Amino acid sequence: MEIIQNSRDSDRKKFFSIITPCYNSSDSIKSVFNSLENLNNFDFEWIVIDDASTDNTLNILKGFLDKVNFPITIFSLKENNMATYCYHLGIEKAEGYFSIFLDHDDLIKPSALDRFLHYWESLSLHQKDKLAGMISLCEDEDGNIVGTKFPRSPDINNYFNLMFDEGVRGEKFFCYKTSIMKNYNFQLVDRYVPESNVMWKISSNYETLFFNESLRVYYQPQKDGSNLSNLNSFEYSLGFRLNYLDLLNNFKSQLTSRPYLLISFLFNYSIYSCSSRVGMKSCLLDLKSFLHKVIFIPIYILTQLLFVMKIFPNK
Repeated sequence: MEIIQNSRDSDRKKFFSIITPCYNSSDSIKSVFNSLENLNNFDFEWIVIDDASTDNTLNILKGFLDKVNFPITIFSLKENNMATYCYHLGIEKAEGYFSIFLDHDDLIKPSALDRFLHYWESLSLHQKDKLAGMISLCEDEDGNIVGTKFPRSPDINNYFNLMFDEGVRGEKFFCYKTSIMKNYNFQLVDRYVPESNVMWKISSNYETLFFNESLRVYYQPQKDGSNLSNLNSFEYSLGFRLNYLDLLNNFKSQLTSRPYLLISFLFNYSIYSCSSRVGMKSCLLDLKSFLHKVIFIPIYILTQLLFVMKIFPNK
């Protein structure tokens, strides 16, 4: 791995770390960079992980180094590892108080950092200590809000409750404490682990401040594109298995009163376990709840039959 940096404007740590993985991003990375140049607040470092691009991405990134006065660190990987590893590395290297993910084809709004600061500074010290961070809205390339708005704004709430009890859907823009991100970093069990896995783990112990302002432009994935939204989950079944296992283990009490969610999570956990050829004994050992173990046994048997009938593919 090669590490390339520009001359930093000061030795003071920045308040925000903006993390961008990229792979063959020569068509989009300039727009990401331009959106960073247009920010009203430059109290940030930009951490870019070039995931062994085979196009001109790395040369384009190097060309940015002397154009700006904010710190840029480029991690040039020798082998392609996919976004999960890149985000894991970015979180490890981040030095800002907050970390923000900005994908290689996203744009950040000029006022984004100021707005995050505005909402953060409106909180008491007690509230700040108990929160993981903040989440705002995204808009698509046509200026339309992606997914649903939050039912209240601003609102201190739990990510799990908003998603599963109040039906909040769609891409969002999060700004979380780097210290917490480091404690709940991506587990590298597979080349891809859903980004939401980190969010669920954090929300099992922390609340978040949600507000209805769009601070990021999210380009909707094209049907024939290479966006992660289009990937085949069965190719990364260990990562998806982990996601459902963590949901089951971290939200045992919440799932007791939500039987539909419990059965759904157990079924998906079983599907991705079978796809990964993880046996029933290992699955049962990984589950922490006795009730979950009991319900899981017939689900696993049914799932194995579905795999025998080739309803689902093996990894």
